[in-house]
Amino acid sequence: MTNLLRRVKAYADYHGVGYTLLRAGEKLVERTLHPYERVWRGMRTPQEQLDRQRRTCPQAGLISVIIPVYNTRPALLHALAESLRAQTYPYWEACLYDDCSTREDTLRALEEAAAADGRLHVHHGQKNQGISGSTNSAAALAEGKWLALCDHDDLLEPDALWQVAKAIVSEQPDLIYSDEDKVTENGRWHTDPHFKPDFCPDNLRAGNYICHLMVVRKALFEQVGGLRGAFNGSQDHDLALRCIEVTQRVAHIPRVLYHWRSVRSSVSHQNLMRCVEASRRAVEEHMARTGWPGQAEIVRGNLRLRYEIKGRPTVDVFVLAQHQQDAQACAGMLEADPWQDKRVTVLHIGQDGRYEAMNRAAASSGADMLLFVDASVTDISGGLITELMMYAQREDVGAVTPRLLSRRGRITHGGFAVGMEGLAQCRQQNLPAHANGWHLLMQTSHNVAAVSAACVMIRRDHYIPFDGEYREGLGAVDWSLRLMERGLRHVFTPHAQGVCECDALLLTGRERHAEDARRFASRWDDVRDPCYSALFSRKRADYRLVRRL
Repeated sequence: MTNLLRRVKAYADYHGVGYTLLRAGEKLVERTLHPYERVWRGMRTPQEQLDRQRRTCPQAGLISVIIPVYNTRPALLHALAESLRAQTYPYWEACLYDDCSTREDTLRALEEAAAADGRLHVHHGQKNQGISGSTNSAAALAEGKWLALCDHDDLLEPDALWQVAKAIVSEQPDLIYSDEDKVTENGRWHTDPHFKPDFCPDNLRAGNYICHLMVVRKALFEQVGGLRGAFNGSQDHDLALRCIEVTQRVAHIPRVLYHWRSVRSSVSHQNLMRCVEASRRAVEEHMARTGWPGQAEIVRGNLRLRYEIKGRPTVDVFVLAQHQQDAQACAGMLEADPWQDKRVTVLHIGQDGRYEAMNRAAASSGADMLLFVDASVTDISGGLITELMMYAQREDVGAVTPRLLSRRGRITHGGFAVGMEGLAQCRQQNLPAHANGWHLLMQTSHNVAAVSAACVMIRRDHYIPFDGEYREGLGAVDWSLRLMERGLRHVFTPHAQGVCECDALLLTGRERHAEDARRFASRWDDVRDPCYSALFSRKRADYRLVRRL
């Protein structure tokens, strides 16, 4: 009890009493009323559809499920075996590699599983290799062209492999992943869903959001060298990072197909910081291999990346204001930024509007980087230019934006989610600045579909003109989406920030400029946000689940 009180006090000291009480209430509701359980049951594939899947099978070939086993409790092993045998996709095998288990009941359970279904192949190792070594041994024995990584005590949905096969046929990927949740040790309750974005490389660098279910083309698995024992605890994260260095053909199945068993004896429960440290090393090595070296640091349990900045890029900083005097405070803070190779200019917003002023400034600039800041932004953190430039310098990055807050320390801009009511909305609006947010997103750098023009950096050679017909914030959303069409990804970083409460630019209010809304809707009526799951409510970008599916 003393340790619990100490943890609660530390959490409250960092997040504030109000947010701590809110999270405690959410946890209490989750543990007593199990609200997600009802949502999950509504998400499951109906029986008649499962029957139809068995009759209409995608021709994706053999999928090998590779499962390292060590002293697994028989009940959990049997439950996994049953979830495999229930698969609607018939062309699979399971390679269960026993890593020298010492429990007799585990060995008996393996024999029983193999006897019950010939597709369950049990192999016994001669020496204990650990999770990476035993997984690699299982993969070497696999005959399928696809490897589905699975833990020895977890569960698959009945149509998990059918959905994987469908993705293989339709998308021809090299790596596939699905959404997931957790299941209690007794198998009774489903909790903690993770509805994931489509492939977002900056999310992956900040943490292993891909996790389960991960399916890799066997040839790719072998090409990158399989799992590495030096990264045990985060071996899947290391594998995913090495895979995306070779291919960008990554498919996301937006369905909960994998149930991660909440067993307190697992490595992730017992050695959380060891797992985070392994991830840190994996990310740092990945940064170096991809030509953008730097450091990955552990800050309050999360990864913070610090890329080395190549050369000494010059920056034109434009402070946008209606009147010169309005920009003095903002311009002064940016002048004080430690980055030396910069020029700060106050940009007058004339009758043509903000976006035409930005276009003229970009056209006249000879700098490597462009930073646009609205004059209403104050309390700008030191080192803002460096933090934004770390990401903006990359060839694959379009716009980079920091965290913007209200005077009360609440988020007013964390990137935009698109395809929402009101066309676009601030992600996690009004969340306290120190809150982790959905799966730690508000404490880690990650990809977003669109950003605000209130504070944004972009390489000059990546800049495209804004549509000057827009008056307010939707103009920046349109600009962001057009950049994304060119293959550029936008990055939000919480490690630089300012204070800004400009509703029109940040789209924090409910109203949208009428002509802007018509113009945006005519161009983007069927837009889909790859960085924000369609399983979330469209009312607010606060990651609340859709209750009716």
